[in-house]
Amino acid sequence: MNTPSTPSALLRSKAEKQLAARKTWAVPEGGVDQLKLIHELQVHQIELEMQNEVLNETFAHVDALRAKYQDLYEFAPVGYFTLSTDGNILELNGRAATLLGQNQHGLPGRALREFFSPASVAGLDKLLEDAKRSIDEVSTHLLELRRPRQLPVFVNAQARAFTEPLGSDTRIRLAMMDVSALKMATEDVLHAMDKATDPDPS
Repeated sequence: MNTPSTPSALLRSKAEKQLAARKTWAVPEGGVDQLKLIHELQVHQIELEMQNEVLNETFAHVDALRAKYQDLYEFAPVGYFTLSTDGNILELNGRAATLLGQNQHGLPGRALREFFSPASVAGLDKLLEDAKRSIDEVSTHLLELRRPRQLPVFVNAQARAFTEPLGSDTRIRLAMMDVSALKMATEDVLHAMDKATDPDPS
């Protein structure tokens, strides 16, 4: 038995009030049982209308949130990838495509490792393997992206394995940040320090 504090009892109470306010519904002649049945059907119809209204509001709210987070994902300053466990690109944002120097729509299905210099492929492979074996986020530093006819791009990357909410497939989320400017600045500082401490600058 419902008490007034249960959601279904509250819904029914609201529906009863709405039904009482609807003067346009005529009560047909008939026996007590028939009138009770008609009343129950009318109340149930109003309950369904109210539930439908709540559902529509919820869907609109979810849609707005989806659009908001899609924008945040797409225009983030960090490259985001969703990878299969064998390292193929499933999804990526605009910044990730820019880092790879490629068109975003042509990248899903391709192996991420093909965009790294030979010296950095092993580091990427280890990062993905570590992510699959760990429950924590793992990271690696100074991987070099291979971009023909352009200056090399150096990135730090973080990865974490997860299971799809609507399935049992394991995926890897990978975040990649361009640290090329930091690397070059560090090298310049180290070079300047070497020159300053060199007893024979000639």
